[in-house]
Amino acid sequence: MTLTTRDEAAASGLKPWKLAVAFGARRDGTQLLLDFMKRAEAAGGRYVSDVRIVLASDQDGEPVECLTEIVPESSVEIARMLQSTPGRTEMRYHLVPVTKTVFESQYQCQFVMEPRTVSETYYERQYDSSSKTSRSVPRTRMVTRFENRQKCGYAPMTRTVTRFEYQFRSEYIPPRLEMVARRYTRWSLKETLPVCAPSSRQPEDPPSMPHRVEGEVYGGALEQAPDAPTQQVLPDLEAP
Repeated sequence: MTLTTRDEAAASGLKPWKLAVAFGARRDGTQLLLDFMKRAEAAGGRYVSDVRIVLASDQDGEPVECLTEIVPESSVEIARMLQSTPGRTEMRYHLVPVTKTVFESQYQCQFVMEPRTVSETYYERQYDSSSKTSRSVPRTRMVTRFENRQKCGYAPMTRTVTRFEYQFRSEYIPPRLEMVARRYTRWSLKETLPVCAPSSRQPEDPPSMPHRVEGEVYGGALEQAPDAPTQQVLPDLEAP
């Protein structure tokens, strides 16, 4: 499974299909993207392109959708703006980054040495004095080995971050793209600046409507995609 450019994915000759995974508030973008790629791979996908993270929000009391794209840094493709929809006002909102000190949990992965006990078969030579011959006899024993395994989880920390207000409102943590790149692509990845435009949802809809990760998958089929895993929200933390 490889996250790549649209041109490289299309060159494979595989038929593309769209995968969209909804999520709620208080999520970490790193885990969201890793789970999205795992789900595409489980569905038989070989390549993924045009990955977007969409957060539902509000601007001056009006529902909007704010979109960022995850693109290969060496790609010659230009990140696209939201496509025009008939009858929809194509209005753009100017977003200003905000710097705050936050106490939050960040999704992290690290390799640790862990013991693993397994059953091992070995052979022991036995001598038969009556026949004056020897033979190999299988024996079983339990042995403990140390293996290097990756463990992922949330680590609490206090830090100063610069994000956009709509991300703070959803308690959303932008992804650490180097973690995604290490596992799923040969490219360096970058996240484009957000573009916000009016949403199709109605003002009376709750502001906590699901956000989503979406992208084009090449190979496999939507019908083969497993059910979305139980979403893990950020742990509740008490201020230090």
